[in-house]
Amino acid sequence: MDMDKLKKWMEIAQKVQGGNFWGQIFDEEFAREHMNSNTIFSGFNDMGPGMEGAFPPIDIFESADRIYLLAALPGIQREDVFLALQGDKLVIRGRIASPFIGLKEIKKEIKSGEFERVISLPRLAKDNKLEASFQNGVLTIVYEFMGTPEESIPIK
Repeated sequence: MDMDKLKKWMEIAQKVQGGNFWGQIFDEEFAREHMNSNTIFSGFNDMGPGMEGAFPPIDIFESADRIYLLAALPGIQREDVFLALQGDKLVIRGRIASPFIGLKEIKKEIKSGEFERVISLPRLAKDNKLEASFQNGVLTIVYEFMGTPEESIPIK
């Protein structure tokens, strides 16, 4: 496929997808190297939910029978964090208080205000039981999962 056709197709798809679709597919370096067009890849700094910039950042690990989810919440108090389980989704919601209310901001890179992140869990929790702890700005969620991701069914 030639590059002009690809660019045209990408512009149409971006309009349909609301502007951040290609930010979820390609990284900025690829866009600069191969597309030579800033208009197609506008909005790269806002790559959408679950992508770069999502808050809080998370890591998920799996053992033989448990899932471990870590969420980095530096500077936030345990009382300012709310957790909910909605089927196979974990909701982390909270508030980051700004220590300097009423002062003129000269530069602002640290997030403040309300936040929410909905995370699709890789496995369903057994009996919908999750254990959560919060220490040194790290939220740790551990749960035992049900079964295996794919179980073979014997054919008789």
